[in-house]
Parts: sequence; structure tokens; C-alpha cells
Amino acid sequence: MESLLVGIDHSQDSVRAARFAIERAALTGGRVAIAHVVYWSKFAFPTTVENESRAGQVVLERDRAKAETLDPITDWAESEGHLDKIELVSKVLHGRPSEVLADLGQSGDYDMIVVARTGESHLRNAIFGSTVDRLVRHAPVPVVVVP
Repeated sequence: MESLLVGIDHSQDSVRAARFAIERAALTGGRVAIAHVVYWSKFAFPTTVENESRAGQVVLERDRAKAETLDPITDWAESEGHLDKIELVSKVLHGRPSEVLADLGQSGDYDMIVVARTGESHLRNAIFGSTVDRLVRHAPVPVVVVP
């Protein structure tokens, strides 16, 4: 049984990557974990006010990701009948997306990581490099990049 980890953001490209992984897993009765990683820099120096409001912000970010990104993918998988064939889990995590996905790949629970070629952060990627580029270089399992 193949186990796929899908990294998604709020972009339509990442929805396409999630659908690809779900349809692939449905062929063999595999397992799919969909992970939305909210960017969180360990180098940020928040003010006291920001520190105090961070816990509430984390809840809002998790709820937004679930409602706007994860739930629609699950609803689509259910409407297509895929949930009868696969195990589908979703999670919202915090950190640098490429590092979080690579760490999850290192856990040994996944056979491959699936991501979209582009995501929602085109300008940031042009300046700092893309999440996909970093992930492909550091992931301990194969990475499938969906156009």
C-alpha cells in the first residue's frame, strides 16, 4: 500500500496536486496525508503584543486552512467515491513548508511527497527561492512535482 504526503497551500495548482495524489492512491488502495503548512519563521522576533496574540492567530490560521483548503479537497474526494478506496487524513502544521514536508518524509511514514510546481507565493519565491526547489534538494523520499 502506497503512502503519499501532499503539501498544499491555497492555490489551485496545489488542489490539482492533491487530486493527482488521491486519484493515484485510489488505484491501489493507498493512504494520502494532505498537509497545509502555515509559514512560521523561527528567526522572527515578535513583540510582546504579537507574542500574546500568537496563540489565537494559530487557531485562526488552522481554521482558515481547514475551511478554505482541506475541507474542499476532502469533499471532492468523497463526491468522487475515492474515500471508499483510500485512507485520507489532513493536517495543518506550522514552520517553513519545505522543512516541515522534508521532516515528515524523514519519518518513514510516506513513500513519496507530492507538490504543485507553483504555489501562492510567486513574488517571495522569485526573491528567496521556491519551496519546491528546497524540498526536492532535501527530501529523503521521491518528490513528484505536478504541473
